Amino acid sequence: MQIFEQYDPRNPKPEHQLLRFFESPMKTDGMDFYFIKQNSHFLVYRERVHTFPETSSRAGQSKLIANQIELPIPAIRWFIDVIEQKFFKPPEEGGLPAHKLSYEEEVAGETLHILRSMGAGCDHPGYTITNASRQSHMSSDDLQTLSLSDPWLFENGLMDYLKQLAEDYEQGRL
Repeated sequence: MQIFEQYDPRNPKPEHQLLRFFESPMKTDGMDFYFIKQNSHFLVYRERVHTFPETSSRAGQSKLIANQIELPIPAIRWFIDVIEQKFFKPPEEGGLPAHKLSYEEEVAGETLHILRSMGAGCDHPGYTITNASRQSHMSSDDLQTLSLSDPWLFENGLMDYLKQLAEDYEQGRL
């Protein structure tokens, strides 16, 4: 399994193909997202600057908080299909049973998991994807995860963008 260094938008490597930058979909304390292709993987790097509150011993100081998830490129189509076929459809049409809020499958040799979240990194519900085959860059005790809110996915065009990426990959354009 290929190991990736964490992306640095201020010093990208030649092997990083920046596909798209998304400014934080949240108004305050949100993260900026960088969608990158590196070899046969799709990387989503996210970062934000945290300023410590006045009540903190580090009042006024800032710290960059950054992390990324690495997924095999076929996981883009898998993510779309799982949401549309497992979460949106009733059980009698192949969807998940009503009591089940997650789905796991191996994709291109990596174990991926999608969870329906009531707070997908913000005040909105959404989906959290975990790559159980890869450790977090922030803590080796955690797995790589990414939460995407319903408003960003379905009202602000992220799902449409992911569908276009999946099609580009399948047509050999990515």
